[in-house]
Amino acid sequence: MPRRGENIYKRKDGRWEGRYIESYSLNGKAKYRSVYANTYNEVRFRMKKANIDKRLSPISISASDWIENYIISLKDKIKPSTYNVYMRYHRNHIKPFFNTIRLCKLSTEFLQVFIDSKSYLAPSTLKGIFTILKQALKIAYDKNYIDDIWSCAELPKNRKNNVKVFTREEQTLIENAVNIDKNPNEIGILIGLYTGLRLGEICGLKWEDINFVSSTLSVRRTVQRITIDNKSIVTEFPPKSESSRRTIPMPSFLCKILRNIYGNSDDYIIKLYSHIMDPRTMQNQYQRLLKRAGVEYANFHTIRHTFSVRALENGFDIKTLSEILGHADVSVTLKRYAHSLDEHKRKSMERLNCIYSGNLPS
Repeated sequence: MPRRGENIYKRKDGRWEGRYIESYSLNGKAKYRSVYANTYNEVRFRMKKANIDKRLSPISISASDWIENYIISLKDKIKPSTYNVYMRYHRNHIKPFFNTIRLCKLSTEFLQVFIDSKSYLAPSTLKGIFTILKQALKIAYDKNYIDDIWSCAELPKNRKNNVKVFTREEQTLIENAVNIDKNPNEIGILIGLYTGLRLGEICGLKWEDINFVSSTLSVRRTVQRITIDNKSIVTEFPPKSESSRRTIPMPSFLCKILRNIYGNSDDYIIKLYSHIMDPRTMQNQYQRLLKRAGVEYANFHTIRHTFSVRALENGFDIKTLSEILGHADVSVTLKRYAHSLDEHKRKSMERLNCIYSGNLPS
């Protein structure tokens, strides 16, 4: 059955015909070509092959195809998880917009309209999409296919989003709701609250990563669900950056709890029927725990934010906190927790009250 928009039809003589745009003239007029076969699938195959050949022409290629080809060229150069993010950006945001225009017709105005239409996205997401666009377009520029259309495009100014953090009361309710005897995986909630690990890092922890002598845990892998050859799988990867590969001292109470539930050294601490746990499954268990605790839902990353703010409230210096969180640069930590840092500085200054003698001149 032909799909709507494919331009494939059954002729009166019983054959199937498919029409596609072979190229464009310099004045922009489309030039069509037809392929014929006895079956719909054969016509579809021939059209697909013709479209692949068509992509070789810089005059004919759509901007969407050019950008997709650029992403595909990166497949063996970047991590599978990063490749999947890039392809998702292309599928959900870039393709629907750039599929309507040819590469050689792109302009700064068109690019700016796209950016403005995506201003609702998180700043980090929009920046990632724009980076992909810029890199792909630079290659086209180097080949003299287009002009520099990205340098004058402007991303929206970063919105100051308040970081969601559980209050001390909510944190107590969550900790009291954790029932490791009934569900050992809920230890992951405590690990997050008292080490600041990301969800994928928690799911990637193995018992061999815990050093009970030094009371430390080492982050050596992260777990993610990715799509490979249209098949979704859960697998582990090295940490997202060199700074993410780190060793973190643990509070003594957490080390004691872990010792009491210790398993085989090569096992994952968080697991599902002895297998690696999908982070989404952990999120579902976390959501049920919040409901049981009577705490309003907030995404799992709120646990990491809560650890960070509690750490600052208890006198952590920003450099130490940045290293524990695995941030690539201390400026990331400073920017993300600016409000909490202001409060931390105020309390630090209040400690100077004990120095003041009270002897003011009359």
